[in-house]
Amino acid sequence: MASSSRLRRGGRGREVLWLYLFIAVALLVLEGVGQGLPRQIRAYANDVVSPVLRLLEQPIRAVQAGLERIAGVSDIYLENETLRDENDRLRQWREAAMQLSRENERLRLMLKVPGREVPPAATARVIGVGGGAFERSVLISAGATDNVRRNLPVVDESGVIGRTIQVGRWTSRVLLVTDLNSRVPVRLERTGDLAIAEGQNEPFLLLRFLPEEVNVRVGDRLLTSGHGGAFPPDLPVARVSDVTGDLIRLEPLGILGKLDYVRVLDYRAVPEDDVIAPPAVEAEGEQ
Repeated sequence: MASSSRLRRGGRGREVLWLYLFIAVALLVLEGVGQGLPRQIRAYANDVVSPVLRLLEQPIRAVQAGLERIAGVSDIYLENETLRDENDRLRQWREAAMQLSRENERLRLMLKVPGREVPPAATARVIGVGGGAFERSVLISAGATDNVRRNLPVVDESGVIGRTIQVGRWTSRVLLVTDLNSRVPVRLERTGDLAIAEGQNEPFLLLRFLPEEVNVRVGDRLLTSGHGGAFPPDLPVARVSDVTGDLIRLEPLGILGKLDYVRVLDYRAVPEDDVIAPPAVEAEGEQ
């Protein structure tokens, strides 16, 4: 009797396994032929689980906040001393910075140069982290109802963290710059040379396609170049952390390990119709 019961359970287990394999193969085939069904299913699933994630994160955030308060009390005095010194230095630069800002604004208006500020489409909270060895992504609490679209740049207070790849009604998934599929066109701030920052599914990025004659230094910053139309120019992306021969490692400037609130930028690249056309060649007979 016991052996027959075990055989029945084993048979049911194999049936469930074959069912899961069939569903997985069907989704892979649909994705391979260009159907958007798997992406839509995942977006709907994100919308469904987002209330649960918000509920589960509340006690975790409360405990984390309490521990941070306890740990921070002992450092308050030292931080105050450091802040006093920094304030003294900042006061010396404040007036010079304000004067330069006024002059820059006047010159910009005189030359009719458009500003580079990109308005935010939404400010959202990170409510989930993508799991798995082959994905570096987060789930944020803003979707189509907040004017979020696919392939919009996402930043935190320190720099670029990624771009939106899936947009549901109330949630969106953000592909982080450290993901293996991430490629960010960048330029070396010190020299202006162009390159590509590639994700590696690791805490660091790799710098690719930089001209060989460029002398890269540890500490150099990389900014978005604006090429490709995915990111606006001059957003901070990463800093050079190690140079070993041709291998250049970058440390992301975005605080990817402690993401809380992020901004989705409402960035639209210049349409092709707005590109200035070259002047027409005059006919040979015209003078």
